[in-house]
Amino acid sequence: MLAHRLPEFLVENKSMYGILSKGIHELSEQECLEAFPIVKLGIEIILDANLEETARKKKITDAKKKIEALAASTKKQ
Repeated sequence: MLAHRLPEFLVENKSMYGILSKGIHELSEQECLEAFPIVKLGIEIILDANLEETARKKKITDAKKKIEALAASTKKQ
């Protein structure tokens, strides 16, 4: 139901939420330490996707502004 609001990686890897929840409530400290590198990698992938999306939106905004400026300058000529 919330798939459109969650990171794509998390939606595609639903078990990650279960692992995190279980880690908080049930896993021993040793089990959490063993799971940490894998969970960390998943979090990094989600953050990378967010950074890429932010950079893409900035490029689109910059391109729109430059196109508008160029269009305005070519109309004057």
